[in-house]
Amino acid sequence: MTQFSLYRPWAAASWGGPLEQLRQEVGAVLNRFDPGSTLSTAWRGVFPAVNFYETADAYVLMAELPGIESKDINISLERSTVTIEGERKIDYANQEGVSLHRRERQTGRFRRAFELPAAIDADKVEAVHRNGVLMLRLPKSPEDKPRQISVQAS
Repeated sequence: MTQFSLYRPWAAASWGGPLEQLRQEVGAVLNRFDPGSTLSTAWRGVFPAVNFYETADAYVLMAELPGIESKDINISLERSTVTIEGERKIDYANQEGVSLHRRERQTGRFRRAFELPAAIDADKVEAVHRNGVLMLRLPKSPEDKPRQISVQAS
């Protein structure tokens, strides 16, 4: 006896043919808007994910770059804009005899640019890439640091 789910009859039995293809395509679209899905395609659109914070003398940007070698990451700084670019590749995708069953990790070229609130001292920028996380320490330029202004009474 075939059992059907009240919400998804296809869970127990495959429809096959064009109806199965249509179900998969509609399901993929609906999964983008599923708030319970941690890997929904709507969220996966931003790569790399970053954390950005400020200390008294610098800005710190941390970017998740799993599977990317340091030599394949390009960082540029122009005035107060820092840009991270690179490419993530899948080595096994083009191998003979490999059959891909699921691909959730994004591949291809990426580029993210961040406008910083103040000028950066480019000579003192530090970049460390360890365990798939890039950490950029961007010291504030001395000219842009907040200054105390004394007011004289007249």
